[in-house]
Formats: sequence, structure tokens, C-alpha cells
Amino acid sequence: MSSSIQRVLQIRDESIPKDSLLKDSNINSSILDVSNIPRQCGLLSDDELNITENYTATQLVALLAQGQLTSEQVIRAYIKRAGITHQLTNCATEFLSKEAIDRAKYLDEEFKRRGGPIGCLHGLPISTKDLVAMKGRRTSAGWIKWLDRIAEDDALILKILYDAGAIFYVRTTQPQSLMHLECDSPVYGTTINPFNRNLSSGGSSGGEGALIAMKGSPIGIGTDIGGSIRGPANNNGIYGFKPTSFRLPLQGIIAEQAGRESIIAAIGPLARAREDIILFVKTILDTEPWLRDPSLVPIPWRSITLDSKNITIAVMWDDNVVHPHPPVTRALRETVEHLKKSGIRIIDWEPIDHQKSWDIISALYYCNGAEEERNVMADGNEKPLPLTEWIINQPHVKKRTWTEMNKLISDREIYRTQYAQIWNERETVCHSSIDCLLAPGAPSAASQHGTSRWWGYTSVWNLLDYPAVIFPVTVVDPVKDQVETDYKPRNTLDADNYNLYTSPTSYANAPIGLQLIGRRYNDEKVMQCLEIIEQAMGRN
Repeated sequence: MSSSIQRVLQIRDESIPKDSLLKDSNINSSILDVSNIPRQCGLLSDDELNITENYTATQLVALLAQGQLTSEQVIRAYIKRAGITHQLTNCATEFLSKEAIDRAKYLDEEFKRRGGPIGCLHGLPISTKDLVAMKGRRTSAGWIKWLDRIAEDDALILKILYDAGAIFYVRTTQPQSLMHLECDSPVYGTTINPFNRNLSSGGSSGGEGALIAMKGSPIGIGTDIGGSIRGPANNNGIYGFKPTSFRLPLQGIIAEQAGRESIIAAIGPLARAREDIILFVKTILDTEPWLRDPSLVPIPWRSITLDSKNITIAVMWDDNVVHPHPPVTRALRETVEHLKKSGIRIIDWEPIDHQKSWDIISALYYCNGAEEERNVMADGNEKPLPLTEWIINQPHVKKRTWTEMNKLISDREIYRTQYAQIWNERETVCHSSIDCLLAPGAPSAASQHGTSRWWGYTSVWNLLDYPAVIFPVTVVDPVKDQVETDYKPRNTLDADNYNLYTSPTSYANAPIGLQLIGRRYNDEKVMQCLEIIEQAMGRN
């Protein structure tokens, strides 16, 4: 083990809150579902359980603003619960306990002095993915070579949230290269799913997914270039929102291929409640971040109202490349039944050559043939993990000339135009607008470790630059979700995915999410449609 790895692991281990340390019996690897251990382990007081379990971020902000809770009460509860969660799931890279508690004390003092809160997020704990630059902290972006890189400044999104009164207290894991729908790293190891530790927490924002699912954070920051917010949300039974590009600031995010414009990543929230997504996004947009980051479009968060009796939701049951596992299809079918009963118009959506979308986007990720990534690994004496090997060796990944690069960008624009045209044609045929698409979030529930190789259910919306949100629906039921013994896979990827679901019990208790997608810059409509859908499902 290199000295750099030893150093960052020591920093992490020494930062784990001492009052959160579990007995060895609690972290026995034979226990698969660890989601209730924070409640059962006896380390959290009744007040700490109440604070971490019974309030959304939006509700916490209201209670803090009213003085019914203090910032110090709230942050201490979340620091302790995050520490417990990390020992069970391996989700953290560093705890910032002292800084967070000092910040909370300052906020409480200012609250008394002013007679009210500092900012609209006064005292709210927010966790953040490790790649979000934090001044004076190491930010490796998933590479051993970069472990000693120290950020010179905070990312813009942190500055905005800090000014709104937020408290940052824990940084979370990400995979090697960031380009996995798994969270596995030669430095920190594998982050696991709290509901079934034989399964993945998703990636690349996998630490955020596990932490929030275990109520170790009310809301967190992730990034998404192919499903990296939505995968962890899907796997952990929480919400995850990928906005349209250039709405929220990426300024200060550390990643390879800085300046790449072939496919633009998005930054966004993972949360335990739908309303918290809007709180997060609106807080940032209300500050007019485009005045500080000129790459952003000057679009504030817009209030819209849709008539639940006059919307049309198109349902994509299958992307015609990789067929979803039975639990995913059941979740989609049951949700559609709720929508129909509520009078929402449902039409079927035929996917538009989603294999082609993957061919284009996998090439756009690495127009340099993954040369930079290979060099970073070589310089750090770092071997690529299997999922890194898989993505950087996709058939369409190669080093391109400027002319070839321009041709690939043209292919992207042709595909986007084709998708828009067909969407328009389908609206004409059905004599109404198609407000959103409802689709699987992945071809499986929370996946087995190292098996998330088909990104197509999320990456297509990155290629199209459509906003998309994952919301929790149900969990795998081995009785209801029997193997489809008569299904004939249509290709190698489909066969690989089909063969993973030989025993429903191996996925027992795994969360299942669905995905809601809208047209470009229709972020607000997506969230409004989600509210209508969840009301139809019987949720407040």
C-alpha cells in the first residue's frame, strides 16, 4: 500500500466520530440488512433518532428557523449517525466534525443575536461527494495519483450553500475514475448497499446514496454524467435529480478531462424527500449563480402548475437493448396502474435506437481514447478495476482527430434532433403534449457488486441532456418477482443481465426506483409531474 493511500485512510479512520463507534457484533459481515442498526445499536438518543428519522430537510430548515431545534443539536445527531452508517457501508472518505460543530455553534449564536436564521438553509447538514472541491482538503476524483492534491478554494456550489446557512460535515466515496455505476476504489474499497450488503450502493455518487438511505444525511451533493446521481438513488431507495446541464454550477469540481464539452456532467441533489430536491435547486438558483459562473443559463426556478387530469405520461417499459428484471417491470406496472386509476393519460413509448445512443455517448466520454485516464493510472502505479477496464475499452472508444471529433459531435446533434422530432410526431398522433416519460431507472434493482455494465437507462438522457429524477417505488419480493424462464435474450448484454437474475432471493429487500424524464430545460415540469405521480400512488 502506498504512503498516500495509508495517509488518506488514516485521515478518514481518525476522523470517524468516537461516539459513533460500534461493537464488532454490529458490523458482522453475515448481517446483510443493516438499515435498522443505527436505531438498534443504542448509540443514538431518542432526540437524535427523532432528528435524523422524522424530518425532511425542508422540515428541519423550518424547525431551525423557528428556533425549535438548534444547529448544534441537529449537526451532532447527523455526525453520529453518519459515523455509524460509515462503519456499516464504507461510505465516507472524511468526517469534518470539529469544523461542523464550530459552525453550528456560530450559527446558534448569530440566531440569538439576530433573532432569526442566517439564510434559507440555516443549520442544515449537507453531505458532499468527495470530488466537490473543499478548500484545504484532498480531492482525488477517484485516482491514486491525485490523492495529495489539495483544493485551493471551495467549489462555487459549496460557497452558495454555505452562505445560505448550510453545514458540511462529511465527504463521501466515489469509484476509481468516477466512471462506474458501482462505488469501488483501490483506495477506499467498496461502498455497499445498506439493505442487502451483497448488493451495490450504485455509483459514482455511491457514498451519498448509502449515507442518505441510512438517514446519516438529510440531503447530499452528487454529480451525474451517465447515471451517477440516479444510479445510487435507484439502488438505495431515495430520490436523485439530474438537472439539465448549465443550470447548477460545476465550477470547482475536480475530474479528469477538465474542459470537456462533448458530454457535460450535471451536479445535483440526492435526498430522502421530493420537496428537498426543490429546496436544494431553488436555493441555488435564487442566488443567480450565472452572475458568478458565466457558463450557466440565466433561468431561475419557475413555479408551474399542471392539471393532474390533463397530463400525458409516456411509459417506456424496455429500452429494446437490455430487458429489465422482473422486479423492475412489476414496479413500473404497479405504478402505471395507480396513474390510470387517477385519470392520468398513459401511452406507451417506443425507444428510439437506444443502442445507438450508447455507441455515441461511450465514444464522447473518451474522445482522447481514454489516454488521460490511462496515464493517470500509470503514473500512480494503479491497476484499472474491472468496471474501469470495461468502460474505457468500449468498442467506440478511440483517440480521434479533430475532424473525427467534430463528426462525433454532429452525430450527437443528429440523434438529439431525431429524438425531438419523433417526440413531436408522437404528440401529433396522440393529440396532446407528452409531459414526461416514465421509465426504469436501471435494468435491475440494486445490482450485484461489479455487474453494472449497462448504463443505457440513464446515459441516454445525458446524451439528450434531458432532466431526469429517480424516485423510490418498492423493493424486490422473491414471491412476486419470479424468474422469466421463457425469456430469450436479444444480445450479449441482455443475456449477461438476464443471467444475473437466477435467484430472486439474492436480491431480497433491494430497493427499486423508477425514472421520470422531461424535455430539455423542463426541469420544473419533471418535478411537478413527479408530485402528481406520487399523489396518484397515495403519497403526500
